[in-house]
Amino acid sequence: MSAPSRIRSDLDLDARTPGTRLGWLRIPQSRHESGYGVIPVPIAVLDGGEGPSVLLTAGNHGDEYEGQAVLRDLIRELDPAHLRGRLIVLPALNLPAVLAGRRDSPLDGGNLNRLFPGDPNGGPTAMLAHFIDSALLPRVAWACDFHSGGSSMEYLPCAMVRATDDPALATKLEAAMRAMRLPLALVVQATQDARTLPAAGLARGVVHVACEIGGGGSLTPASVAAAKGALYGFLDHVGVLALDGPPAATPRLMHVAGSDHFLFATTRGLFVPEIGLGETVAAGQCAGRILSLDEADRPPVTLHFARAGLVVCRRVPAQVTPGDCVAHLATDPGP
Repeated sequence: MSAPSRIRSDLDLDARTPGTRLGWLRIPQSRHESGYGVIPVPIAVLDGGEGPSVLLTAGNHGDEYEGQAVLRDLIRELDPAHLRGRLIVLPALNLPAVLAGRRDSPLDGGNLNRLFPGDPNGGPTAMLAHFIDSALLPRVAWACDFHSGGSSMEYLPCAMVRATDDPALATKLEAAMRAMRLPLALVVQATQDARTLPAAGLARGVVHVACEIGGGGSLTPASVAAAKGALYGFLDHVGVLALDGPPAATPRLMHVAGSDHFLFATTRGLFVPEIGLGETVAAGQCAGRILSLDEADRPPVTLHFARAGLVVCRRVPAQVTPGDCVAHLATDPGP
């Protein structure tokens, strides 16, 4: 059995008190500047009474902003009397990374979405992962984690789930993605890192979905609107909040399965793309050229796709180093 968490919550997470309650998760951190210090992570509970419990998170990566914006709006604007159930909302999940505008925490270098199920006696980020896994996920039936491409990538708006061998759970995951009012629904095969929040959710039996919307370290009216539509479509689907209006359009269901869906830089330099986000490419097609930064007459290095597919994600910064992902593809399901 895992050791108990050292994180304390201001809120009684088992109380079912109608209304909105605001508080903090307090992560202990003794440091030179504050010997008995804590890191306060904001948490809200919106309770409308009997119904399912849902976990909503953003700021898992601190430089991904769409979810942070719409969850803050939700906390301020949604009247819990309209809910059938309970929302546990953390709009700045990895607060140190959020404050720094970074993917990982400046306190310990931790990438929260690569540390599950966490460690109650680890650094602040590992402690947070453990608290989410041991204290939050067991209290909910549904969860949605909001992502974007961060500072380095940009995504087509898409819902995303981790592949599972459980047919009943797979059906629930696909239905949730289809309800999120996004044009794409991606099933990511289990070749990805298993230390993510969605993987932890599935291990706990939670119907856990994510979305990737926008990126480049910025917000646009379209990306915020897409995130809001995804949020409310998801809440409508799980039965917590009823929406008026026509049903969502059916998204295109696609897969991301294996390393050949990803294209990486092979040398340092300036990446000049020859494809765009949302473009359909062929196997062997040139994705772009890498130009030397310090030798003006060096021939460019060309990068080619290993397979055909839809470009759902592309790199934003032009400078690359070996191993930087410059694009990744999604493909239609096989027969």
